[in-house]
Amino acid sequence: MATKRYSKFKKTNRPTRRGTQQKRAMGKSGQDQGRKSVFAPRVHPKLEPILQEVGSPEITPFVADPFQTEAVEKLAFSDVVVSAPTGSGKTWIAEQAIRIALEKGQRAWYASPLKALSNAKYAEFGEIFGPENVGILTGDRKENPSAQLIVGTTEILRNQLYDSMHRGLDLNAGLVVLDEAHYLGDSERGVVWEEVIIYLPVRVRLLLLSATVENADQIARWLNFVRDEKSTTVISDQRPVPLYPLFLFPDGEISPLTNKKGLFSKVKRFLEQDRPRRQGPLHHLPPVSQVLNALNQSNLLPAIFFLKSRADCDAALGMAAEASLRIEPSAREELGRYLEEFIEAYPFLKDHPGLHALRRLHVAAHHAGHLPHWKLLVEKLMQKGLLKAIFSTSTVAAGVNFPARTVVVTQSDRFNGREFVNLKATDLLQMTGRAGRRGMDKVGFCLTVPGPFNEIGLLAYLLHSTPEPIESQLSINFSMVLNLLLSHRPAEVKQLLGQSLATYQRLESTQKHPKSAGGLQHALKKVGKSLTGSLCPGAEEAVIRRRRRRQLEEIKRRLTGYMNRRSELGKLWASLHRGRVFMDMYGSLNAVLRREDTGNQPGMLAVSLEPERRLHKGHPRLEFFPLDQVAGVYREVLHLPRAGGGRVLSQAVLDQTPRRPKELTAKEQDTLARERDASDEKRIKEAEAELKTLICSHCPAEKKCRQKDSDLAKALDHAEGLLVRMQEESHTFWYDFVRYLEFLRTEGYVDDQGQLTEDGLWASKLRLDQPMIIAEAIRQKALPENDPVLLAGLVALFVDDRERETDSPYLSHRLQKAMNRLKNAITPLMDRLRQWGFSTAVMPPTAGAAVFAWGLSAEFNEAVLIYGGAEGDLAQLIYRTADNLRQLTSLHETHPALAASAREGVELLLRPPVVVPT
Repeated sequence: MATKRYSKFKKTNRPTRRGTQQKRAMGKSGQDQGRKSVFAPRVHPKLEPILQEVGSPEITPFVADPFQTEAVEKLAFSDVVVSAPTGSGKTWIAEQAIRIALEKGQRAWYASPLKALSNAKYAEFGEIFGPENVGILTGDRKENPSAQLIVGTTEILRNQLYDSMHRGLDLNAGLVVLDEAHYLGDSERGVVWEEVIIYLPVRVRLLLLSATVENADQIARWLNFVRDEKSTTVISDQRPVPLYPLFLFPDGEISPLTNKKGLFSKVKRFLEQDRPRRQGPLHHLPPVSQVLNALNQSNLLPAIFFLKSRADCDAALGMAAEASLRIEPSAREELGRYLEEFIEAYPFLKDHPGLHALRRLHVAAHHAGHLPHWKLLVEKLMQKGLLKAIFSTSTVAAGVNFPARTVVVTQSDRFNGREFVNLKATDLLQMTGRAGRRGMDKVGFCLTVPGPFNEIGLLAYLLHSTPEPIESQLSINFSMVLNLLLSHRPAEVKQLLGQSLATYQRLESTQKHPKSAGGLQHALKKVGKSLTGSLCPGAEEAVIRRRRRRQLEEIKRRLTGYMNRRSELGKLWASLHRGRVFMDMYGSLNAVLRREDTGNQPGMLAVSLEPERRLHKGHPRLEFFPLDQVAGVYREVLHLPRAGGGRVLSQAVLDQTPRRPKELTAKEQDTLARERDASDEKRIKEAEAELKTLICSHCPAEKKCRQKDSDLAKALDHAEGLLVRMQEESHTFWYDFVRYLEFLRTEGYVDDQGQLTEDGLWASKLRLDQPMIIAEAIRQKALPENDPVLLAGLVALFVDDRERETDSPYLSHRLQKAMNRLKNAITPLMDRLRQWGFSTAVMPPTAGAAVFAWGLSAEFNEAVLIYGGAEGDLAQLIYRTADNLRQLTSLHETHPALAASAREGVELLLRPPVVVPT
């Protein structure tokens, strides 16, 4: 279907990669190419009927939309996934659900991805339900935590679930609302949403509020798979305010961008004629003042301009100076009055470079490089309807309430942190979701402006496309592993990973009828119904015990067969286990990968150790050797990796190949054979002893378990098969989990039984980006316990992950000395982490120097100079450093002095202009 739609646009600007084809710049709309066009704002006649609809709708009593009432009704008997456009009124559904829960005497949790959004909802819900009934938990705010309704970030909710599982308690809530649930597909934070859903007690009703996504039904099926509770969807694709796409010609004419046949004919001709021409360099911005004038004349303001970079946003302010905008005297007076009050409260903004454009034209720039207070000011003015335009990067489209009549799209790509990539339908949907203010506009507009980075055909295609599906972003990290081991055995963690969205999506992709896929919980219910007379206390125990019994019986059978086979083949066979070096009949050295005893020709699959025969086309040379071709066996045994591919195996062979191997004597071979027999006999006895401890041998239902056609056996087979399939599909996550687990074992945070040691228990409280490195610094006493400012400066090193200069001219002697001590303490661990394939901290000195100076009461502009970045970046660094220090305060029982110092450090860091008013 998407391909068919795209065919309407593919004759024009086909998406291309930058560097392979020069993108087109602003051209001329078919006029005399040798004469420069005069910009004259006007509208195409086809657009006039649409523009006549511009204006505010009549004020009428609120009436819930059908999808809103449907969601509230369904929530009475099921979990609900709501997928609806931005601004369509999903919060109303949450309000009703919370009201119902509170009336029942239940507590409710409202989780959002952003602190700013949580703060806004806290204030909003306080007005609705009463401030005494609402609390907030966001890391930097903790108010009324025992309230009936808690508003907070999703990470805080996840951490509460960690603590509840550890203490064996149930989350004290009857309803959980996960706002912005499409964050499940976020590459950095989606794992948090997934964890919350997996850990949440089944009795808690779950409401997911998401922007429009393609696979909402699949998310609902996954909820049923994980929770075995009825889960339904409520899907609405109707925008509360219709969106109309526009195109701005370089001569000032605004026309429709598309029609039912595809691109509007005049736009299509312009793009085809403009193909070979470029005007200006590739970094050229659109003519901002002209665009503003055109929008102003057509009554299409206020507008949000989405620009490529922070620098472009700031530059656009200067370019807007030539614009002539109609500003009502009352609006100018109200903005001036609000500015005076705001600047009086926050005088550090009085010299902000954006104030001139704000006062004269009512326009502003808004991006992550600005101070939090400036961004808050711009947001407040926009919400009050006092701004004509803002210039922002695309990041403002997610989570910030910025209503506008028009959004201006100037590029069809975005920076993903590494490179520029084409926009996706979901990206553009987020951006255009800000166009058209519910209750304030009858219609919203998306204006596309041709330019060097704007593929108009791609934008037209995306505007008519469905958003991309949510895909699981589950990943393992040290904090997750430590916190899961607080309350789960490794085997139980394996089952949890089998319930992930990633596993479910893989399971569905392998089934012909995915919608009929039953969840593990559903299969266990069927087992439970057939357990009459069984000694098993529950269905899950029945599946696990039956499977364990089969495993033990198979161990006995296999080991007994090995012992019998060894007696037939002799002591040579006993010595040729994995890694053993042997010589073949041609005098070449090899190492055993595995023994193969199929048919009448027992032998070994081996890798050659001879330099000239070690590799074949870049891969290890593997060859089968029958037992009768072994000419000699040596004492040396190589440690051959079982994972990592051919290159890892080749390197292991290269590193360990013995120069002069020593041959095993006949006596040594006899000893090895006896040791192997003794080892196998011991394992057989252990298996027999464990079999006797299982209650299966004297269970009344034991025969039904073994009887293949019994209802119990069938139910057990189905549940066990599903469990095995889940484990197979989640093997990537499980192997990754084991890698983290084994590293924690080697470092002494986990014991041989997979339980946390004393160090592991306190390290699990470090729910931050670099828990292992900070834990090692604590172990080595490399973090100061009586110097809060110095502690803050050192912690900042682990927060900033941007590559910077290795040295800073602003490092004080005290900080430099502490940093050297810290690095000496953690360098061995950093080396071990890298050897295991784990990432380590960048630790830029400028970050530590800036936070250290700020902690010593330096002026903010001085700290910005030391940091070498934007004001907003430093404010974010200070905020994140304070968050990390708060994690250290949780160690008050095991490291009281460090916790007290961290608490004092938080108070020193959070002061204006970093602290945002709440």
